[in-house]
Amino acid sequence: MNSLMRRAVLAYSARNRKRKAAVIVQFIRENAITDAIFVGSGMGANPNEGIVEMAVAHEVSVRAACDIRYAATPWPFVVTDGRALPYADDCVDMVLSNAVIEHVGGRAEQETFVAEQSRVARSWVITTPNRWFPVESHTSAILRHWSPTWRSARPEFTRLLSRREFRELLPPGATVHGRPWSSTFIGFYTRDA
Repeated sequence: MNSLMRRAVLAYSARNRKRKAAVIVQFIRENAITDAIFVGSGMGANPNEGIVEMAVAHEVSVRAACDIRYAATPWPFVVTDGRALPYADDCVDMVLSNAVIEHVGGRAEQETFVAEQSRVARSWVITTPNRWFPVESHTSAILRHWSPTWRSARPEFTRLLSRREFRELLPPGATVHGRPWSSTFIGFYTRDA
């Protein structure tokens, strides 16, 4: 990708992540959330990674960050799968899973992932890029991610989601922030006390 396009994509990415962080921080404040576990906290090559997590960390105590591979983070780190977290039921106020669900497998694995966040935390925030947004958020590919051939060559994206597909994975009472044309969807859930 040429440098001008790369700079434009990174600028959009930073703006999008800051907006996403602001919406999540508002949820934290409205629900008096005091602690969180980050699921899928590996830091990749995008210099904007961590914007959402750092904004959340300014609001709550981060008990742990988790990923399937070790990553250097400012928080205690646990190597684990987000579908089988090594935590007791209701052990934390919130789980934040930022752009992870599209990597965990097919529909059944994604349902297991959502159920595990619901087991561990009283509230959760799960975000995912919009499958139908013209720019794929991980690779900055324009329109190519709509091609089954392109996707099959990238097994790290096991199931990109539309708004409807994302909503179908979530339990009753969960809400989805983002319009069908948004670049990102944010799922919010708080279990009734």
